Amino acid sequence: MAFFDRLKGGKKIDETKKEPKAKKAAAASAKVEQKSVEQPAIAKVAPPADSIAHRVLVRPIVSEKTARLEKEHQYAFVVAARANKVEIKKAVEKHYRVHVTNVNIVNVFGKYVRSGRVLGKRSDWRKAYVTVKEGESITY
Repeated sequence: MAFFDRLKGGKKIDETKKEPKAKKAAAASAKVEQKSVEQPAIAKVAPPADSIAHRVLVRPIVSEKTARLEKEHQYAFVVAARANKVEIKKAVEKHYRVHVTNVNIVNVFGKYVRSGRVLGKRSDWRKAYVTVKEGESITY
């Protein structure tokens, strides 16, 4: 019943037990203040212009059909779903250092698939056929 004794005033809390906790709290707050003072302010910097390539170009498509198209200086890429022709052209030119002459875009709709009784759908995605200038090529 020591708890009730404290309320009545019979037993007093030892003041020496409180001091270490107070000192620890004061030391912790001082450390927090020091950290906030020492850290430099972070300035917001715009991303570099060629950083759009990793957001627009997902991956190149490597297949028999694209191998045939390479003879005609055409290359296929999976691109972001909301990317347009201008963004794709800039991204390919920056990333692969080639001159793009033409960009064609195809929206590929995901197929409906079945696994036993479970019916599902593959994701829709966007494909881009990029034509580069004569004499230039892209190596993945």
